[in-house]
Amino acid sequence: MTYYRTCHAQLSKGKRCSQMASDANDAEQATEHQLASISRLTPDVLHEILLRLPVSTLQRLRGTCHQWRGVLSDPCFIMDHANRAPEHLLLFLPRLEASASLKTAMPGRVKLFDEKWSVSTWAASSMDPDDHLFACCNGLLCFYRKYTLKIVNPATGQRLHLSKPDGRSPRDLYYLYSFGFHPATGEYKLVYFLREPRHGRSSGQPFRFDAIQVHTLGEGGWRDVRAPRESCLVNLGVVNVDGAMYWLAEEEGACCGVAVMAFDLKEETFSSLRPPPLRGCGGATDGPCGAPALSYYVTEVEKKACLVTAPFSSSAPRWRRYNAEVSGRMDVWTLESRGEDRWSLRYSVDLSPSAPRCVPQPCFVRGGKVLLHGRDGDAFCRDLRGGGEDDGGEVRLLNLRPYRYYETQAYLYRETLVPLDVYAGAAIVRSPHWPLPPPGS
Repeated sequence: MTYYRTCHAQLSKGKRCSQMASDANDAEQATEHQLASISRLTPDVLHEILLRLPVSTLQRLRGTCHQWRGVLSDPCFIMDHANRAPEHLLLFLPRLEASASLKTAMPGRVKLFDEKWSVSTWAASSMDPDDHLFACCNGLLCFYRKYTLKIVNPATGQRLHLSKPDGRSPRDLYYLYSFGFHPATGEYKLVYFLREPRHGRSSGQPFRFDAIQVHTLGEGGWRDVRAPRESCLVNLGVVNVDGAMYWLAEEEGACCGVAVMAFDLKEETFSSLRPPPLRGCGGATDGPCGAPALSYYVTEVEKKACLVTAPFSSSAPRWRRYNAEVSGRMDVWTLESRGEDRWSLRYSVDLSPSAPRCVPQPCFVRGGKVLLHGRDGDAFCRDLRGGGEDDGGEVRLLNLRPYRYYETQAYLYRETLVPLDVYAGAAIVRSPHWPLPPPGS
C-alpha cells in the first residue's frame, strides 16, 4: 500500500510540474502574443491609447521602444495630451519676510484645486524659497528670481534658467514679465514690459513704455518690439489665449478710459480692442461716460480672453490696484471675436456689499465657479451659474493665513510632457522627477 501511495504521489508531482511548465509556456506565448499585437497597432490607435494615460505613466513608458518614444515626443501628441489633461486652478502664495509678528521668513507655497475644488499643497523641490511665480502656460511654470528667470515643468522635473533682459528698469518687478505660446508656430515667448524711469513724472500715473522686449525660447537674447501705446496696466492681469497676450491700458477719451491691448505672438504686432458696453455707459467717446466706478481685470475662461468688471471702494488709482476688494455685481465678459471687438456677457454674480471679496490675478474662474478671498484670509469658491449653497452659494475652501490674501496669484494648470531640453542655447538643469501630487493628497 505504501508503495502505491508513493507512486501516486510521484505521478501527481510530475503532473503538477508538467502543468506548471505548460502554464509558464502558455504565459510566455501569451506575452509574446500581446507584444506582437501591440507592435501591430497603427500609430493613430497607439496615439489614442496613450492620450488617456497620466504624465507619470507616460514618463515610465518612454524607454519601452523607439515607436513609443517617438509618439511621446511628437509635438502634436504633447499638445493633444495637454488639452485632454485635467485642469487645475493653481494658487500661488508669495514668500513672507520675517517681521515682528512672523519670527522667521516663510517660503512661497502653491495650492492646487482639482475639478471638484478639493485642495492639495505642492511642495516640489523645483520651486526655491525665493521664487515668485509670474506666468503659467501649457504646464510650464515661470518664476521670477533676483538675477534670472526660471521656467519649470513640474511633471518632468526639467528646469530652464534664462538671463533677464539688458537695460531693464532699476525697479524690476515680477508682474512686468509674461510668458505665452502660439499654437501655429509652436514657439514659446517671454515678454518684458520695460518700465520707463519716472524722471520727475507724477507718481499718480501708470508706468509708460514705448517698446516691449521679447525672447523666443531656443533663440539667443532679447529684442525690442515697438509699442503703439504707452500707458499699461499689466498689474491688473496678463493672459495668453490662442497665440495672443491681453492686458489693459488707459486710453484718454475712450469710453470708461480703458482699452484692451492684444499682442500677437506670431506676427509680434499690437492691436487695441474696445471694451464691452458696460453698465451705465451710453457709448460716449468724449469725456466721462457716466458708468459707475469699476475695477477691471483681464482673465481667461475656457480658453477665451475675458474682461471682468466689478464695483470698487478703493480710492487708489487703477494702476496701483492688484487684488482689489470688490462688492456688488461682478460681470464676466468673453471676447468672441478679436477682429470685430465683439463681447458677450458670460457670467454675472452679485457679491454682498457687507462682505467684500478679492479675486486673485490673473485667472480666478474655472468650471463655472470663481475663487474669492475674504479679509480674514478665508478662500471661497462660488458658483457663477446661480443656485447652490447657503450664504450666496459660497463654499469655504481653506484659510490662507499668515499669507496675505491680497498678494495671491492664480493660474490654470495642466500636467504636460512639454520638454525643455529641446530649446538649444539655454541652460538646462535636469532634476529627478518631482511631480505634482494628485489632487486631494
